[in-house]
Amino acid sequence: MMKRTVWAASLAILTGALAQAQTPAETFEDGLAEYRRSHHIPSLSVLVLRDGEPEVEAYLGWSDDEGEVATDADTAYFVASVTKTVSGTTLFLADQAGEIDLDRPMSDAEDWRDLCEWFPDSDIPLAGGDVDGVMFPDFTCQGQTLRQVVNMQVNGEPGTDFYYNALVFARLGRFVDEAHDRDFRALVRGYVIDPLEMTDTMAGWRDTQNFHVLSHLAPPFVFDGERLVKQPFPDDDFRGAAGLYMTPLDLARFDRALDDGALLTPEQREALWTPPNNADGTPSEYAHGWFLQEHHGERLVFHSGWQPDAYSAIYLKLPDRGLTLIAFANTESLWWGNRADRSEVDRSDLVQAFFAAYGVGEEAP
Repeated sequence: MMKRTVWAASLAILTGALAQAQTPAETFEDGLAEYRRSHHIPSLSVLVLRDGEPEVEAYLGWSDDEGEVATDADTAYFVASVTKTVSGTTLFLADQAGEIDLDRPMSDAEDWRDLCEWFPDSDIPLAGGDVDGVMFPDFTCQGQTLRQVVNMQVNGEPGTDFYYNALVFARLGRFVDEAHDRDFRALVRGYVIDPLEMTDTMAGWRDTQNFHVLSHLAPPFVFDGERLVKQPFPDDDFRGAAGLYMTPLDLARFDRALDDGALLTPEQREALWTPPNNADGTPSEYAHGWFLQEHHGERLVFHSGWQPDAYSAIYLKLPDRGLTLIAFANTESLWWGNRADRSEVDRSDLVQAFFAAYGVGEEAP
């Protein structure tokens, strides 16, 4: 963490020195090579979009075992929980279309009833206990709905407070598979992947379409303090909480469609990002698979991805500025240890560098 803090502070000083001579895009992009080196990331892909179009498009490092294949626009990554933005948007759209009902009880599926018998008495902290300093209320099956699961309001009294429960969110895919006509992979393909021609995205290992993505997948590594060590590939199938393999440009297609009306009307997009309330009446910080945060008066909509010892990702939107940051890495180095009860994307050192270059928090959008 000390090295990351020093790197962010150094880049902030550099940003100030270069601000008058460079554009924000140039300033930010100039720091990425050092970021990759100092964070021991073999393959790093970063996009900054303005109104849907790339103004930073950086592919750094190498995407194979031997360091002989350069990272490029075709390099794909496992994006871990960034998948939730696509999953949550899909469920929102399917509810709007009448294909599913977000207020349907999760208990309509046998898989959920099986979870309810096992999970509360398990040793998993997300069922109730200390999670990295956050005390989770007990999880008990009390009629949780699909909407409450996708909004991460299932611990304690369902539908009240936000706690990031990735295990329960992962059950969304199984619920759809069992309780609806189309399975979850088909639902996501039908509402998002296929209409947007996201041809460089696979929905899990067992996806029979776009399997060429695996031939461009950057293998995962972990830095053990001295060297990079190759890790096994994640082999979980697509379950809603995670499972997408994609290129950053394919996520950019999704991002553009969110903004230009190809997926949602402006009113629907606002509803997608409108959180429910917590028990005390304050707005939650999570809605339909998206984290929500204000930073110095600016609205942030985002999700991070973290596959321990393997992959990490950041997908951050500043809707009022028309700005988006997408970053994928084949180590866990983009992850900043986010708490499970709040949105804190501003703690990411890469995001701090992005904010410094673009003046976020320093001037009105």
